[in-house]
Amino acid sequence: MKKIALLLLTLSVAGLSQAALKPGDSLTPYTIHNVATGKEYCQVCAYGAKPAKVVAFGKLGDQSFWADLKKLQALQTANPKLGVFAQVIDSKDAKAIEAAAAKNGITFPVVVAVEKDWDKAYNVKGVSRTIYYAQQKNNIVWTATGLDDKSVAELQTQVKKDLAG
Repeated sequence: MKKIALLLLTLSVAGLSQAALKPGDSLTPYTIHNVATGKEYCQVCAYGAKPAKVVAFGKLGDQSFWADLKKLQALQTANPKLGVFAQVIDSKDAKAIEAAAAKNGITFPVVVAVEKDWDKAYNVKGVSRTIYYAQQKNNIVWTATGLDDKSVAELQTQVKKDLAG
């Protein structure tokens, strides 16, 4: 019994150390490739001038990811000072990604990571629809997996609060 308890404790500690970013954590810069423009740039640096930023990570074929991006598109349209971009995590096919963005009415940048080890800092680990909200000094203020109605309301409230101040 003690061995099982020790094993469970070890696994839970290891799981926590590998957990996704959470509020208070800081975003680490890495290079991204904008599939629409072909430009490569540091994602943190490119959005540094924006007082508030949202990044969504997801898979190319995941319709829930694209549904979440449509919600983010509406949020960005309502808040022009908000910087939004999405990163496709399972494909580097720029034409397919650009076509999916156009089909879904996404006008903010959709990108892929240039650096192979970007996930070491972000710990997305293939999970689609993880959303990070960051502001000032690139500290995370809010995060969720998926954008259900409650999450959208929370994010809208946080964005309005941060952009008003």
